[in-house]
Amino acid sequence: MDTDPIRDRLDKLTRHGFSALMDAAADGIVVIDRNGTVLDFNSAAQRMFGLAPGQIVGRNVARLMPEPDRSRHDEYIARYLRTGEARIIGIGREVTGQRADGATFPMQLSVGSAEGLFIGIVRDLSAQKAAEEENQRLKDRLVEVDRLSLMGELAAGLAHEINQPLSAIATYAQAGERIVSDEATDTEALRKTCRVIAEQALRAGRVIHNLRNFVGNRQVVEDEVDFNRAIQDVLNLVEADATAAGIAVHTEYEPDLPPIVADAIRLQQVLLNLTRNAVDAMRDGPRKEHGIRIRTQRSGRRSVGVEVIDHGHGYPRELADEMFQPFVTTKPGGLGVGLAVSRRIVRTYGGELYYRSNPGGGSIFGFSVPQKRAFGDGHHGQE
Repeated sequence: MDTDPIRDRLDKLTRHGFSALMDAAADGIVVIDRNGTVLDFNSAAQRMFGLAPGQIVGRNVARLMPEPDRSRHDEYIARYLRTGEARIIGIGREVTGQRADGATFPMQLSVGSAEGLFIGIVRDLSAQKAAEEENQRLKDRLVEVDRLSLMGELAAGLAHEINQPLSAIATYAQAGERIVSDEATDTEALRKTCRVIAEQALRAGRVIHNLRNFVGNRQVVEDEVDFNRAIQDVLNLVEADATAAGIAVHTEYEPDLPPIVADAIRLQQVLLNLTRNAVDAMRDGPRKEHGIRIRTQRSGRRSVGVEVIDHGHGYPRELADEMFQPFVTTKPGGLGVGLAVSRRIVRTYGGELYYRSNPGGGSIFGFSVPQKRAFGDGHHGQE
């Protein structure tokens, strides 16, 4: 019986072409049947998983994955064959693989099906994830550098803020000593003196406590945050900087703001960056007597936020689009990372940092953060 020569060549090309593709592919390719049995396992997959063909071909593909997916994989296939509902097939997703030595690694898995077979294409994401983690470490380090740089800029104001209660303590202690030395001791005057000493000591202690919280080496801690309280807790650091420059700070707190999930210290870092910029903008300006206004507010239906309103020099229109980029600054000797770092922090929590001109002259910087954050669930059933 004659055969069609074109058909023969196509069949031959299909057989040999697939084999050539398997060998040439940079990604791992795994072919399995409806029972999950491995039928083919290319060179890239062998290197990726540390398995020779004889160690995996003819065995269940579940060997290539850790628990709980290893025990559930047959169920995943059966469910797909029964319902046609795809969770990876034709979609692809990031999953976890397991090498021959038991080590796990992140991988991108794409699966296609044809003629009762499933063809999986696997890409090892280990190097990519390592690069992303290193990039994240560098970004986190930049946040810490900005935080310490910010505290260096605030140092003069903080020294003044701490020196005031210490001076008061010394003065009232000397007065108390004179009262005690007097033969006709005025106990009420002594009581008042001791009370003032205690109040001033607590005032200095609060500044030091907030300063230690802000600058200490620490892990990022996300928790439920009372937004107004977070602003209030760092207000004495804001006031210390502004007061040293002769600028008053006015606050407006919108009551009953809903809580958010965030790291309070990092949000306070953003606020301090904004208020520090406001102080610099007004330091030698003609409208210092207007002061700086900080107001918390609801921002939209499901967000809360804060605005810092100054009466300084404002920003040129051409700089408004660039001010949130790294290393853009109008300050002599400035790093130019404060606003860039602040925007990254706010965006971490699904919020946005913004700027607009103050109609009364100066600038309005603010940020808003959603009430809730959505966290990924990490589940990835495979079929």
